[in-house]
Amino acid sequence: MSKRKVPGAAAPREAQSPQATGAREAVQPPEFPPATNRGGTVTWQGVHWLTGTSRRPAAEVADIVSRHMFGLHFEVLERGLWTYKRSALEVTTKARVLWSDDRQECAVNLPGEACEMLGTAGVLALVRELGLKLTRLDIAWDTDLMTPHTVRAAHAAGSAVTFSKWHDWRENPQGSTFYVGKRGSDPDCRLVRFYDRRGPTRVELEIHGKRAQKLWAILDAAELEDWSRVAVAYLVDFLDFRDRSADTNVGRCPRLEWWDSFTDGAGRLALPLPRQAPTLNRTRDWVEAQVAPGLALVVDSVPDATAYIKELLADGKRRRKPHQTALLAASRLRLGGG
Repeated sequence: MSKRKVPGAAAPREAQSPQATGAREAVQPPEFPPATNRGGTVTWQGVHWLTGTSRRPAAEVADIVSRHMFGLHFEVLERGLWTYKRSALEVTTKARVLWSDDRQECAVNLPGEACEMLGTAGVLALVRELGLKLTRLDIAWDTDLMTPHTVRAAHAAGSAVTFSKWHDWRENPQGSTFYVGKRGSDPDCRLVRFYDRRGPTRVELEIHGKRAQKLWAILDAAELEDWSRVAVAYLVDFLDFRDRSADTNVGRCPRLEWWDSFTDGAGRLALPLPRQAPTLNRTRDWVEAQVAPGLALVVDSVPDATAYIKELLADGKRRRKPHQTALLAASRLRLGGG
């Protein structure tokens, strides 16, 4: 952890080969102007959740994770998690190694407690040694510049600059949380949480899949003292708060004062992802994974399921878009062999 006013010194970095680090290509970290030191308290908490997969045997992975975590013991469980059939759990930090006998890769899941024990430099060293391919990455800051109520009010007033239409508010005796975005591996999915159950407001950015891998490649190439500024720049690419009354062009609108202090004048770090071309197989997978449960619920609730399905399919065909018609025609042409 480091406070912005006194950046933590970067740990010495030894030159390592791509094979040793698991790197696939050289990545040039962005350059940043000097910090403006605008006041307020922002404490960089670093990596606060990390999940990834390794091609090493699960027992070897568990030994390596245990060594990095000062020898803490992993207990082998008969049950797994997610799509894995077996797992090993470190009970203090809830770190897990997951595997199935019929799969070549295993997974490592490091929740907040495990990441705090390792520290950001320790997480970096572990990811490099295991050659982890990230599937989830959370970055966190603590600040007294805002509360979840501050953020919620600014969002309701139209000051949020984001493409996401998803937001949520939750409150209980332990504190309040405001969410912007949603989680998932889809290219459009990013999630930011603002909550205060630990005292100061915690700001967490959660990303998955290729976004996590792409941001990690940038962080891995940067000095540790620059990680917070890199992550803030990626955060404001997804979510910004500006005074929209100042100009019709949102890009010329100044940031709200508390958000400007938190971001410290950061620019946007855009990491665009190539979009996969739609295919019938992907559409079928999406229908089976996402649509089927809801459709089954609706069908069970109507008096005439057969008539409802026929009407639904007819409506879908009427609303079919040109690119969907082209996908169907191409599939039929391939099946017909000409």
